[in-house]
Amino acid sequence: MGRRTAEAATTRYSGLHAAAAAILLPALGFVLEIAMVASFLYWGFRQPSPWNLVLGIGVPAVVVVLWGIFMAPKGSRRLPLNVVSGVSLLLFMVAGAALLAAGATALGWVMLAVSLLWFAASRWSSLAR
Repeated sequence: MGRRTAEAATTRYSGLHAAAAAILLPALGFVLEIAMVASFLYWGFRQPSPWNLVLGIGVPAVVVVLWGIFMAPKGSRRLPLNVVSGVSLLLFMVAGAALLAAGATALGWVMLAVSLLWFAASRWSSLAR
């Protein structure tokens, strides 16, 4: 009568890396999406009148609609994942630049840095799978 040993499910990565890939990175991506819309709102309303209303409402509205169509996980015409990743980085960087242009220097640099870190971590996570 031999002993039965249960085979443990082995994964390539476990622990904190798995949690970051499964929970933290998508959550940070969502926070960046909200920050992007807020950045465009802030930038738009800092423009001279009467353009402040047009840009403050129009730019974020266009970004949200296009994001919902082409980049949202359940979007009707979702782009391929690599394209979504690159375009989201581009939009996050433009939002950071908009904050810099509007005078919110510290927030702009934080947006730029966090966007780059998120992109690098999500790329690394997708390559590690």
